[in-house]
Amino acid sequence: MRNKIGVLIESDFYEPEIEYYSKCFNSAGLEVHFLTRLWGNDELTFEGHEERKEFKCNESFETANLQEYAAVIVPAGYVADRLRYTEDINKLPPACEFLKKCFADKKIIKGIICHGAWLMAPISELVKGRRMVVHNNLLGDAKLMGINYVDEDVVVDGDLVSARTGGEHVAFAQRIISLLNCGEVLNFLNNRIDILEQRIKTLEQKECTAEKRLQNKNFGGNKMAKVLIIATNYGSWAEELQAPWDACKKAGFEVTLATPQGKKPLPFKISVDPDFVDPVQNVKTNPPEVCARCKELVDGEEWAHPKKFTEVNMDDYDAIVLTGGPGANLDMANCWELHQLIMRAYKTGKIVAALCYAVSTLVFLRDPENDYKSIIYGKKITAHPRAWDFYGPGMAMVYEVYGGDKDFATDVVTPGFQWPIEDLVRDAVGPNGACIARINASREDPQVYYDHPFITGTSVESSIAYGNKIVEVLKKLGK
Repeated sequence: MRNKIGVLIESDFYEPEIEYYSKCFNSAGLEVHFLTRLWGNDELTFEGHEERKEFKCNESFETANLQEYAAVIVPAGYVADRLRYTEDINKLPPACEFLKKCFADKKIIKGIICHGAWLMAPISELVKGRRMVVHNNLLGDAKLMGINYVDEDVVVDGDLVSARTGGEHVAFAQRIISLLNCGEVLNFLNNRIDILEQRIKTLEQKECTAEKRLQNKNFGGNKMAKVLIIATNYGSWAEELQAPWDACKKAGFEVTLATPQGKKPLPFKISVDPDFVDPVQNVKTNPPEVCARCKELVDGEEWAHPKKFTEVNMDDYDAIVLTGGPGANLDMANCWELHQLIMRAYKTGKIVAALCYAVSTLVFLRDPENDYKSIIYGKKITAHPRAWDFYGPGMAMVYEVYGGDKDFATDVVTPGFQWPIEDLVRDAVGPNGACIARINASREDPQVYYDHPFITGTSVESSIAYGNKIVEVLKKLGK
C-alpha cells in the first residue's frame, strides 16, 4: 500500500510550509518522509529561509523505494534551486533523475509549489503542455518550458498539482489529500487499463474506417480535393487567410472562397504591417514577405469575388477551412448559415478546419443528436492562449482594414478580444477531450493538431503549418 508522502528538502526552505506538511499529512493517516541528497552523510542539517530554523534530514531520495510513495512534493523557497546542482554538467542532477522516475509512475501524485518549478527546467519535457501555475517570478521560465500556464492559486492536471506561492501551502496540501482520498477510484481505473486500451484501439479502427469511407466517397483515385475556405468580413488576420489559401492552391486543389456578405475579405491593417509588434507577446508577427503577398492577394482578383454562405452547398466540397482574425467572432462564431455548412461536413465525415479565433465557431456549433454538446466535445483542439489575448487597460480593438472604402469600411470597436477562446474550448471539449493552448508556440515551433475530422491551429504563428496540415491530410485521404 502506498502511504508515504515524500517532501524534498534543502536549505532556504519556507518554514511554515514544511511545518504544516509534518502535521497535515500525518493527520490524514499518511507518513511524511523528508528526502534530500545526503552526499554520503548519515544526516544533514538545513536552515530555513525566513527564520533560519534548523531542520534535520536523514533520508535520501536516491535510495527511496517509489513503490511505497503516494505523492512527492517539490516545496517552495530555494530548495529546488539547490537540488538542481550537478557536479557533472553532462549529466542530469540526481534530483531531476529522481523526478523523472516519479513522473513515469502515474500512481504518484507530483506536487510542485512556487519556485519548485525550477527543478523541472532540466527535464522540461515532462511538463511541456501540462496545465500549471508557477510563482510570478517564474513566468518566463514557464514559457520556455512549454508549460500551459493557468492563472489560479492551485491547479490540478491529472497526477500533477501546482500552486503559485508558498503561501498557498495549506490549499495545496489539502488538494493532494483530496486526490489521495480518491484512491479507490484510481485503483479501479488502473486495474482497467487493459479495457481502456482496447477501447482506444477500437476507436482508432473506427477512425481509420471513417477516413477510408471519406477516401472512397469523396476522392476516387487521383481526383483533386475541393476546398471551401471561409473568411470574415469584419477583418481577417491576413496570413491566417493567405497561408491556407496559398497552400491549397499550390497543392492543385480546387478552392472556393466564401464570406458572410459575399464581399472581399479584407485584412486588419496591422496584420499587413511588417513593423507591427504584438503588445502582449512583444514580438513582430508579420514577416515582410508575408505582408507583400497578402497585399497582392487583396489588391488582385483572387479574393475579389467570394460567394455568400447561402450560395454554396457543402456536398460539393471535401473540406471546409475556417480562417481567423478577431472579426471571426463578429460574423462567423454564431452564424447560422455557416453552422449549417460545418454541420453538414461534420455529419458526412469531411475535414473541418479552424484557425485561431475561428475555432469559436466550432465551440458554438451544437449537435442536437448529442445532447446539444459542441461538435468538438471529446476532441483534442488547439486554442489561442488566454495569456495572448488583448485584454486589459488600453486594449480596445479598432477594426480598421486594409484596402477598404465606404463599401468595406467598419467602425466597430471592441474592448480587446471578445472572449477568451481558451476558456471556451476547455469547456466545449469536456472531460474526455483536451484543449491545447501552448504559450510558447512560434513560427519555429507552431501548434496544429489533427483529431479527425478536425484540424485546428493556435494563431498567426501557426498559419503556414495549418495550411500544410490541411494539404497533408487531404492528400493522405485521397491516395
